[in-house]
Parts: sequence; structure tokens; C-alpha cells
Amino acid sequence: MKISSSAPVMLICTAALMYAARAPAQVDLSGNWVLESTQDAVKYDEGPLTDMFAGIPVNEQGREAGVTYPGDEQQELNRQCQPWPTHYLLMGPWGGRFAAVHDDQGRLVAWTLSSPAYDRLPITIWMDGRPPPSPLALHTFAGFNSGRWEGSTLVVNTSMLKDAYLERNGLPNSNKETDTFFLTRHGDEMTVLAVIDDPVYLEAPWPVARTLKLLSDGSVVNDPILYCMPAEVLAGFTDGYHSAIDLPPRETQQLTFMQKRYDLPLIATLGGAQTMYPEFEKKIEPEYKIPTKYCSLYCTADGHLLPQGPRQIQSR
Repeated sequence: MKISSSAPVMLICTAALMYAARAPAQVDLSGNWVLESTQDAVKYDEGPLTDMFAGIPVNEQGREAGVTYPGDEQQELNRQCQPWPTHYLLMGPWGGRFAAVHDDQGRLVAWTLSSPAYDRLPITIWMDGRPPPSPLALHTFAGFNSGRWEGSTLVVNTSMLKDAYLERNGLPNSNKETDTFFLTRHGDEMTVLAVIDDPVYLEAPWPVARTLKLLSDGSVVNDPILYCMPAEVLAGFTDGYHSAIDLPPRETQQLTFMQKRYDLPLIATLGGAQTMYPEFEKKIEPEYKIPTKYCSLYCTADGHLLPQGPRQIQSR
């Protein structure tokens, strides 16, 4: 059988096309990105209420830590400049600047994500396949981040995080936390989905999603750059090293604030995996009555309390 001289060329081209079809898309993420999501807008700014745990799969250990959290703990000298872990990209009001890092041969080895404020450390996402350090190595607030492309989505695995806080109302995270981020660019918008897994304080993985917007005019993040300014130690009020921790009984104001403010059953306000799903609404229907009083925080546009509590928040 006679084989055409063009057959090897055709085979090479076919193989190249097949490889190209399987090869991940390299998307340019560089630029300044700001938070665009308007859901939970008040939560980003002023922070969640003291016992706003609904929708978070927190376990009993994490719940007890959140309930006993004193707000002035952040004023302790060893915590005044403490940044938040990487998941704060989805919990706080900031975006950041993505920049590519190349080696001396021009190959992309990492992406960096900066922060406009002191409260989140710059993040390096290694793209060269390097393994994470030993579990005994130093854990940091930035953690170890390795990335890979799945189609046009950058998947980032985060580990080696230092124990800190999951939310600003005192829900903790442990140094066993691992995160998986999915970053997908759609023109001048980027969807960011994170799945947070903490076997110490969460009873199930917690998915959180936000949207970032590119500042196409080249300007920097439009929020003021904040630097850490240690708080003053007041004689007779705090010595700078200790906080008064309240170990409350079951019916204290801190534990029942959300329950009384929104007339919600206590089981609905204290979180847990079941509160993440719409089926949970049927479980509380016999106890839940739509409030008729007015509110000034986490309300509908006309000033009424939301029937579902603070689950939907209007942009201010």
C-alpha cells in the first residue's frame, strides 16, 4: 500500500489539534479588580451581626467560639494588626491587583494578588506545579496556593493557613482549613467561587461566591489604602493584652440577638449545614411569623424587615 508523503504532516497536525483541544486556556487575569457584588453589602462594610451564623455550616465547637467572642479582642496588642486569611477576599470589601510573574525565560510561574489594605496579605498562586511544604512548616495568613487551569477557569488550592477568624463576628477558622477557589473571567467581570473546608469548625464544606469587576481605565482599587494603626491602651479599660470573655448561658442577648430582631427560631440563626439549603425553610415554617415592625439594618428598600431575615440585603 502506498502512503502519501503528506500523511505524516497530516498526522502531526491532527495530533496538534487534539492536544490544543485538551490544553487548558490561559486567561489573562492581570489588572485591578474591585468587588462588584451588591448582595450582603452591609455585611461587607459594617460586618455581620453578633450571632449571624445562618447559612454557614458551623459545628458546635465553632458556634460556641463565635458566641463567646468579645468584640474588643481585636484591640489586644498582639491582634491589632492581624490580617485575615485568604478567604477574606470573599468576606471583606476589597478586591486587589492580579499580576503575572515570569521566570528569566519568560514562562509564567505564578500569579500574585495584592490587597489595598493591611487586613489581607498579598497572595502568590504558584503555577509551576511545585508541591506544598511540609505540614510542619510555618502556616501564614496567606497560606500556600497552587493553581491550575481547567478550561478557562483558574482553580486554586489553598492550604497552610494560620488559625484566625472565618467571619468578623468571631466565627473561627483553624490551621486545618483548606480552600478551593474557582476564578473565571467573563470580559471585565470575574466570578470567584470558594469552597471552604475546615474539619475543626465546619461540619460541611461552605461555598461562597462573589463577583469582581475590572477597572478598565487602569485606575487602582477605588477604596482608600488603609494602614494598620494600633489602638490606644486605656488605663482602667484595657491593658492591651486581655479581653473580657463572656461565657453566656443559653438565653443571653448575644446568643438571641438575631432571633429577637427578626423573630426567627433560634435553630435558624445559629447556622449548621442544614441552614444552607432551601428545604430548611419548611422545617421552620410552623414557628416562623413574618415580622411587622420596622428596622434600620438588613431591611428591604421600603424599610421593612425581610421575611427571610438578613438573607437578602439591598445595596446602600
